[in-house]
Amino acid sequence: MFFTNLLEANMRTKHFQFDMTYYPRTESTSKDLWEIYNITKKNNLFVITDNQMNGKGRGPNTWISIPNKSITCSFLLKQVFNNTNLHSLLIPLAIIKGIKKFTNINLKIKWPNDIVYENKKISGILMQTKKNNANCLFNIGIGINVNEDIDDFPDDLKNNITSLKIITNQIIQREPLLANIFNALDELINNNDENYIINEWIKNCSHINQKINFHYNNKLTSGTFKTINKNGQAVIQNNLKSINYNGVIELL
Repeated sequence: MFFTNLLEANMRTKHFQFDMTYYPRTESTSKDLWEIYNITKKNNLFVITDNQMNGKGRGPNTWISIPNKSITCSFLLKQVFNNTNLHSLLIPLAIIKGIKKFTNINLKIKWPNDIVYENKKISGILMQTKKNNANCLFNIGIGINVNEDIDDFPDDLKNNITSLKIITNQIIQREPLLANIFNALDELINNNDENYIINEWIKNCSHINQKINFHYNNKLTSGTFKTINKNGQAVIQNNLKSINYNGVIELL
């Protein structure tokens, strides 16, 4: 069981205190979050579960989580930057910084916001947006593979995903781990430095100057992932053209 009181005891955040809800089992924490928000109109909500049965990924993808071993949660975040694209860079940075502090594991980011270790996925982020008066409110869903063993994963995914336990050969306590992630997020928000967010994202990207496939003008094409620009968009070199891009990429 995930203990929200232990999470709260380890959080040192100044910019947000969550109204927390724990479900032993649920279909989707992101869906639950919107339902609670529609009733309460509170913008500091947090939902976590030990067994998410129908987790969503980007587009048509699903997120597979193992009961009592993963971190699967969603929380609301008020708009921090004028450029809303930067929020999708902010969250993966907080995850890798928080995990680094708690476990000393160096993780990397795959565009736009997957967390990887030696090119194996360890965490995914789903971000949904609603207008809240003049600003945006973000529903941020996080899935992290924490204490899974390799045999917990489907056979067709074993070569592409991993967990913190597999990397360290140790069981990781989930509550202080997640608290460290929120503490890192709070620190990044406190800095309020857009250039720092962009530079840190580039520094921690796993595939700068690598060949990729991406969809452009309704067809699959290839290019080189160069960097991200000041607007938080990927910059892809395609022949002699530089393309600003928001979509999904495939590493080659």
